[in-house]
Amino acid sequence: MRPGRLAAMGLTFGLVGLASYFAVVFLVPWLPTVRNHAGPNWLLIVAGLLLSLAAVMRATAGHRFVPAALLGVNLTIAGVFATILYVVPVVPPATGPALGTAAPDFTLADQTGKPVRSSDFRGSPLLLVFYRGHW
Repeated sequence: MRPGRLAAMGLTFGLVGLASYFAVVFLVPWLPTVRNHAGPNWLLIVAGLLLSLAAVMRATAGHRFVPAALLGVNLTIAGVFATILYVVPVVPPATGPALGTAAPDFTLADQTGKPVRSSDFRGSPLLLVFYRGHW
């Protein structure tokens, strides 16, 4: 197979790996674990990278530009996919009080609407349950 065609096939694999991830995540909501397990998509992307790399290695010295450019595009696709999966969703650490620090005094309404102060429970265990409201 000609190197240009091999590199184009590699790019196609990379694009299919990227597009199929989003197609499954957004169009098939009953498969939520796919969002966290992109193994099949990575297999397609890596196969595309390997095909593109093989195309660059098979090309003769004067004909490496197109396969090398397609390999670069394929590498960019892999980098974008990795960034979307592993960098964008990272939640920064939140600062908060140290363990063992007393909570500040606050007043909340109980289930009957009666105000209850947190200071009324100082020195004894306290469990707070917050309801989101109507389901």
